[in-house]
Amino acid sequence: MPDMNESATRGQLRRVPKQERSRERIDEILKVSMDLIGRKGIDAVTMKEIASLSGGPIASVYQYFPNKTAIVAMLYERYADEVKTMIETGIAAISRPEDAFAAIDFLVDGYFQKVKSEPAIQDLLNAAQADKGLAALDLEQSRVHSRIFAEATRELVPQDLREEYDRMVLMMFHLAAGAIRLALLVGEKEEQCMIQNFKKAANVQFQRFITVDEGRRRSAQAS
Repeated sequence: MPDMNESATRGQLRRVPKQERSRERIDEILKVSMDLIGRKGIDAVTMKEIASLSGGPIASVYQYFPNKTAIVAMLYERYADEVKTMIETGIAAISRPEDAFAAIDFLVDGYFQKVKSEPAIQDLLNAAQADKGLAALDLEQSRVHSRIFAEATRELVPQDLREEYDRMVLMMFHLAAGAIRLALLVGEKEEQCMIQNFKKAANVQFQRFITVDEGRRRSAQAS
């Protein structure tokens, strides 16, 4: 069975690249598109501009991408893969309840810094709220990401609560993007307060399912 992300990526392409040169061409188109989105915003970027700055005629862009939405969708998929890697790193050391809470803080902080440091990602997240196709992709990626965390922590949750736990993890992972967008909107004076408030809210939700000795958790957070 093909990897889900690979299948989704292929679904955005008009033509699947088979040669290294074709893959390099797609990478260059995506790199230029991401840079333009970061500088100008998605709405201001045109296919003609992408073609010009990526070193080819506009036909060479349409050869692979039917429209700008397909480019944005693939950029979003690549971003989601990077987040997936960050989550896998964050859960690697989970063996005790306090590890799960440390991982939550690590992931929220890491996710916030990633979005803040790459303006184009902020536009991708905003676009996902306005486009039905991207919104569906956004939800599916939230399911993938939350499933990774839920599976890594499932043994810490009473068996009769695991189904509800899975739904809660999905909810918190999906809400994290909105909390981070809000933090970036309010500006630097308040953004850290917003992130801390979201982490506290997430901790409250997780404490309904995962019990940890408070003294040990504080010790783990301080180390």
